[in-house]
Amino acid sequence: MAGGVSSRVDRGTWLVLAQAGCLVVVWLWPAPPLWTLPAWVEVAGRALIGLALVLGLAGVWHLGRYLRIHPRPADRAELATTGAYRLVRHPLYAAVLLGAAAASVLAARVEPLLGFLGLAIVLHLKSGYVESLLRANCGEAYDTYASRVPRLVPFSRF
Repeated sequence: MAGGVSSRVDRGTWLVLAQAGCLVVVWLWPAPPLWTLPAWVEVAGRALIGLALVLGLAGVWHLGRYLRIHPRPADRAELATTGAYRLVRHPLYAAVLLGAAAASVLAARVEPLLGFLGLAIVLHLKSGYVESLLRANCGEAYDTYASRVPRLVPFSRF
């Protein structure tokens, strides 16, 4: 420890780095497809990427100046429960997962599919971490919200 600053990287930072690594594998794997996809799969995949963009932008719009890359909530941020946050507790993570699922299928390779699997695990851990921080900050208000809004999949228990 030098100058009172810890050299340890916190859990949230590790989760952000793991998420970035998985996204690189999903979106930027430097190899051509191994199999051919039916046209309807390509159309559906691109439509899902578009839907993911809309959901992600709705989440970004709602958070506004409180948007952060690190999972720790911003100081003075209020609990978001309207807009996209009325559908799922983590619309940005849901958007990333939806877009990455479609992109990994469209890549037509095993590596991006494995990257998506890793991303799903990381975002499950990251959303749990964020929720523990929100429970600490918002208490019963967060528990009430979480009891009626699904974590990642609208109209489900997930």
